[in-house]
Amino acid sequence: MLSRLGKKINRLRRRFGRSEWAARQLYPEEQKPAEVDVHTPGILMIQIDGLAYGQLLRAMDKKKVPFLQRSIQQGHFVLRKFYSGLPSATPAVQAELFFGVKSIVPAFKYFERQSGTEKVMFDADAVDELAQQMEREHSGLLADGSSYSNIFAGGAKEAPFCIQSMKLKSIFRTVKLRKLAWFIFIYADKILRIIGLSMLEAGLAVIDLIKGFAARKNPFKELKFVLSRIGVCIILRELIHLHVKIDIARGLPIIHANFVGYDEHSHRRNPSSAFALWTLKGIDSTIRDLVRSAMRSEQRDYHVFIYSDHGQEACTPFPVRHKRTLNQAIQDCFSSGPLQHFRYAEPDSILANGTALHIRSSSFFSGPGKQKSAPAREKTAETDEIHITAMGPLGHIYLPTPLEPTQMKDYCRRLVEEAGIPLVCYLENNSVRCHSRSAEGDLHRNAAAFLGADHPFLDEVSRDLETICRHEQAGDFVISGWTVDGSSLSFPQENGSHGGPGSNETQGFVILPDTLDLAGQPFLRPLDLRDHVRAIREEKQQHRASATNAPQTKHGNDPLTVMSYNIHSCVGVDGKHFPGRIARIIRRQSADIVALQEVDRNMERTGCLDQTRLLAEQLGMEHVFFPVLNSREGEYGLAVLSRFPLHVMNLQVLPRLAANNHGEQRGIMWVMVETGQGPVHLFNTHLSLVRQERLMQIKDIVEGMMLGAIPAAEPVLFCGDLNAGVKSTVYALLAEKLLDAQKQHSGFQSAPTFFSSYPLFRLDHIFHSSHLKALGLWVTDDWECRLASDHLPVTGRFVHDS
Repeated sequence: MLSRLGKKINRLRRRFGRSEWAARQLYPEEQKPAEVDVHTPGILMIQIDGLAYGQLLRAMDKKKVPFLQRSIQQGHFVLRKFYSGLPSATPAVQAELFFGVKSIVPAFKYFERQSGTEKVMFDADAVDELAQQMEREHSGLLADGSSYSNIFAGGAKEAPFCIQSMKLKSIFRTVKLRKLAWFIFIYADKILRIIGLSMLEAGLAVIDLIKGFAARKNPFKELKFVLSRIGVCIILRELIHLHVKIDIARGLPIIHANFVGYDEHSHRRNPSSAFALWTLKGIDSTIRDLVRSAMRSEQRDYHVFIYSDHGQEACTPFPVRHKRTLNQAIQDCFSSGPLQHFRYAEPDSILANGTALHIRSSSFFSGPGKQKSAPAREKTAETDEIHITAMGPLGHIYLPTPLEPTQMKDYCRRLVEEAGIPLVCYLENNSVRCHSRSAEGDLHRNAAAFLGADHPFLDEVSRDLETICRHEQAGDFVISGWTVDGSSLSFPQENGSHGGPGSNETQGFVILPDTLDLAGQPFLRPLDLRDHVRAIREEKQQHRASATNAPQTKHGNDPLTVMSYNIHSCVGVDGKHFPGRIARIIRRQSADIVALQEVDRNMERTGCLDQTRLLAEQLGMEHVFFPVLNSREGEYGLAVLSRFPLHVMNLQVLPRLAANNHGEQRGIMWVMVETGQGPVHLFNTHLSLVRQERLMQIKDIVEGMMLGAIPAAEPVLFCGDLNAGVKSTVYALLAEKLLDAQKQHSGFQSAPTFFSSYPLFRLDHIFHSSHLKALGLWVTDDWECRLASDHLPVTGRFVHDS
């Protein structure tokens, strides 16, 4: 009843909801995406840019992210550390996540020797060039979906606010003026909200501005930050919020949205600043609304992933600590020896004196066309200049001439001791050599000395740092502001940084559905997350492949996994009809035999589908359906799925009380399963809701021709929704004949199966004869099972008790 009510509410919401209305008006040509049916899963990926794992925990302690905290505590999602890889910056993370390519760039800004051009990842042309290179060899993760506020579009055709496709028209999706007028009218309160929040943010920005002036910060940069924080923290966030809700209403198969407000504040003030934490409250509230919209969608069975691509290190700007710029310090080091007569390439004034966040903020509102937020300087490939590229705590020094190993070693030492650069690396005979304040030597052998023995990803980050040093676009010297004693530097003027090998900047987080198999994965990197997302996206292809396979035959000694599941016609407590969700739950338990109750066939209420056949095809199993109800509306009853051959022994309706003649008809299935351990008799039933009728039905089963007809030497499994608990007479009568699998081992815990959202009663059971031994029995109580049906599935593992 509750699910039917939920379904009606969802239909009303779809019909009259503003996002749904906007989707119909802006995209009249598509009722739903053409290439998939509505029962295939969807993906909603939300990125919180720059929030480290430790800072997330700190934000939880300070109650800044109540939705994320509640989601993890309630067990719907699992929190894991996320290793960014190197460089620990959005372009590299998204290239690995979207295309499967590690360390696509050696740093956020670098010098391309072949073209003699400096590249920066806020340059739309440079980003697009890299994206096209990856797309030629790899499929984009976001194909057929949408991408918001990212560096790379990830294969998505719709990529508003992304650097790769920076066009003002993407904000408005090129709608007609009449539709745009209706759009503004229907979202008038949202627009007013954006204005109100912008005014509030402006007030806070003024306070921050005064603090900046008091600290003798650059007045021009402080004024610019007022505008950028309003644009990024409020306007951009709310525009993305609105667009993603429309995409959910459209049922796009994959949606990726990046919220950059926290990263903006962290660069400016530091990762732990009150203003940085303040932005998390707005982001958390936005995520809550988007996740709820995704969970209500009847267009898609959305899976939600929330992650941070990297963290941030609290740092001191190099010019503040050393009272000179990085370029000046390097020039002083190179003022003698073989490099003393070479010229230095002129640094970009914006990039040399500013920080990444200001360029990023302005780029989202830079006007039509592919404007460059940091114009690249065209140079010839033949150059006699020394190039220094350092945007953040990771940089490169490109030399115009090769040096002898002794000369490289001497300059490396001087860069650390005289220039004050914390960590310098270079290649010597194909080995990566490093020099820091406290150590010198081979990176592979001395990783702990250079990166810290307590680094959470020491092995991974040392390998990735070697990869950076060997990158074809890497400098002759790779420089880093990371120190193991916590006094890290960033080369531009910023108080929070990322890009290097630091323990916080490489340590983001990922919040995943608790249904995923994360065994052996204490942390994930972008490639791992990509694999999990692709596995869900490719589920339909997996179904097709499994459907062509013959039923599997296990070896004689392999345990037999049996499930009993009341699937509620594949309609969840959220009111959504998703057979694919039920199939996914069965697949996760690796069930060999499945006894299903409440199964529809050709019923209008569930789309006139043959649910038994559909599930069997998706799982590659044999199937038998027993319709206990036959009407003009379709059929409804019991089913058995099996990886082994099935033989129907008896399909029988159960007796009803005369007073309940119009009640629901009940039945029982008896099938023979030819398992790898030999034949097993399987019974599947669903008893009445009426106590007296239920008692009459179990007596008919126990005392009648069903159980009594089984030869004494042959094993029996009895599954079903008995609508009765362990203290009932129904249970006692069955327990006289068979063994309750949940009670056969002292370690087994009796777990309730109904109501799934808040389990209180154990109504679903698996019994077995003494020929079988129960190795384990469990009730699956994860987030997806709590939604998929009003019952939780119960699964047992059995072997012959010889």
